[in-house]
Amino acid sequence: MSSRWKDFDIYLLLTTGIVMCFGTVSIWSAVGGGTLSPSNKGVQQALYGLIGLVLMFFIAGMDYRFFASLSWMLYFGGMALLVLVLVPSPVTLEVLGARRWFLIGGLDNGITIQPSEFGKLVTIVALGGFIASRGREMRDLGNFVVSMLIVVVPALLVFREPDLGSAVVYGVIWASMMLVTQTRKVYFAAIALLAVPAFLFAWEFVFHDYQRERLLISYNPDKDPMGAGYNIIQARLSIGSGGLFGFGLGGGTQSQLELLKVRESDFIFAHASGMVGFVGMVALFACYVFMIWRCLRVAETAKDSFGQCVAIGVTGIVFFQAFVNIGMNLGIMPVTGITLPFVSQGSSSLWTFLMAQGILQSILMRHRKLAFQPD
Repeated sequence: MSSRWKDFDIYLLLTTGIVMCFGTVSIWSAVGGGTLSPSNKGVQQALYGLIGLVLMFFIAGMDYRFFASLSWMLYFGGMALLVLVLVPSPVTLEVLGARRWFLIGGLDNGITIQPSEFGKLVTIVALGGFIASRGREMRDLGNFVVSMLIVVVPALLVFREPDLGSAVVYGVIWASMMLVTQTRKVYFAAIALLAVPAFLFAWEFVFHDYQRERLLISYNPDKDPMGAGYNIIQARLSIGSGGLFGFGLGGGTQSQLELLKVRESDFIFAHASGMVGFVGMVALFACYVFMIWRCLRVAETAKDSFGQCVAIGVTGIVFFQAFVNIGMNLGIMPVTGITLPFVSQGSSSLWTFLMAQGILQSILMRHRKLAFQPD
């Protein structure tokens, strides 16, 4: 058992720890600093991080193939939670018309759990298990369709909350994992041809009015500078005013005057830019690049299809969410509410990514033994 821990990726852990610490400080600053009390969101994030690290080490100590054997149980459990969160009840929380959270405890000091975040991980495990069990049979059209259904079900439930950003993440999970399978390329060509008419249909008949408005305003915030485009403009100002080294822990003027909204979650990149400036954000970007490389290394090291698929799926969502969140803060991507991995405030996203890293560490720790097993 002790020999397995020699393959534990300490560099991935250290990089993740650095990004988490940066996120905790940024959240503490975004909510105005203050005393280090349990009610402070920065302190709460630090506690969430400690709990998440315990979960990560616990999962790393387990054989990752155990999750493959339970993949369907985990999947249907996750889908059940996505259904239950849509049902009005004393334990579900609705904010601005969106019903996405379970509330544990009181409204003021309770913990919110977002099942769509955990649903990403169970979907990766279920899809990875399905792909591994089919092998070369993934070339069949029927298996290709089933793989899509595995992802479409949670994506539709999440869209119903409504949460367009997270629904798109499920699509990214499918695309990233399927591209490394033995599926016929002609199927992907067909999907690409259908993508444009499918988007036009969704734009006309599926998207809510506010979702269409949000997507359009993202690229032209000056059209409604005091309404839907207000925070996008403030984010740009916050990033631009940070200069090379930023204003320190207080953040930039937009944060200090509370002009930048939701700066502890969706727009934490803009707030952090005001804190540490261009140099600091380049360092954060470098941490993400290094983290993604270490995750891809797991996919390369894994000796079985399930491990490879899970590693690719986890890498895909880390890259996509970081890219989209940073992009929407810069004004080059639509505002979708996608969290910045390990940085944005919230327990569910942080725990999901740390548990995912626990599975990746388990893959690394067991690849040697698996490599010597007979065929």
